[in-house]
Amino acid sequence: MEAILRSADEAFKELIHEKDVLAWTAKAAVDEFKNLDVEVIKDMICEDGCKVLGLSEEPNLLGAGRIRLDNLFGFKYPDGKKIGLLLNVESQNRRNPGYPLDLRALYYVTRLFAFQDPRGNYEDLKSVYSVWIMPRSCDDGVVHINTYAMRNVEGPAQPQLEHGDSMKLVFIHLPRRYRARKANPLAFLTLMFSDTSIKEDRLIDILNNKYKISTTNLFKWRGKFMNSFAEDISEYYKYQGFELGKAEGKAEGKAEGKAESEESFAKILSEHILSRSPRDMEEARTILAEFNISAELYSMTLAELRKSLDTY
Repeated sequence: MEAILRSADEAFKELIHEKDVLAWTAKAAVDEFKNLDVEVIKDMICEDGCKVLGLSEEPNLLGAGRIRLDNLFGFKYPDGKKIGLLLNVESQNRRNPGYPLDLRALYYVTRLFAFQDPRGNYEDLKSVYSVWIMPRSCDDGVVHINTYAMRNVEGPAQPQLEHGDSMKLVFIHLPRRYRARKANPLAFLTLMFSDTSIKEDRLIDILNNKYKISTTNLFKWRGKFMNSFAEDISEYYKYQGFELGKAEGKAEGKAEGKAESEESFAKILSEHILSRSPRDMEEARTILAEFNISAELYSMTLAELRKSLDTY
């Protein structure tokens, strides 16, 4: 599982460091950029955020340890004279990362804000965004975006909290399919990070004609990022099928844990296969054959697929 996560992280890092991808992502997530043209945003991208702050890739705050900042970027004001905003972008592919994601995001954004050294000039502190992209995490076909900032909870707003939005958390839940008829930033994120079914020739056509992106380097890394979903599913099966039952420490506990997890995984695996748009059960079986799974799980998954494809 760790190797898969590293592969996905590497691919995401390469993608988000492409200026076109970063600019569209920033337009989708950053309130200050939503009314700006993508080309203007691209011109605002400066050195990566670590260099802007004078930090190494793993800055250390006394007593708080280190965090990696592979995807931290600085944005200058349109006049180019001064850095105005820091943007950290992360991807979370796992259904259950094993910790509260909102606490991790809050930890990141507060650390990034604290890394700055105003030397007494607190008005020079830059706004910080921590953006978390969750591919394939909503099933209603719509992008869900939630933005959080500090606000007054109780009592009269005096003195006013004028800079409560200097730290923002943004969570973007992406659907499984790209369906936009025209270019828009949220649809771009689905296209780039979430839709595993789209063919490369159509992807190239959409990027060229709708988003004016012609670079070919990102196709390699997007492919690796998409492949991590299938690999993650295989690893998830191994973990669920053979580890959950261990918690009981009994033979019957193992059997029950495995049976329950296989039923759950059959549904997850069928969802993944359906997301790749098989035309019939024959194509669905071809996709299913890519996975090294037990005969029992194979049959359970076929049964789930038949419910949707409605054919034998």
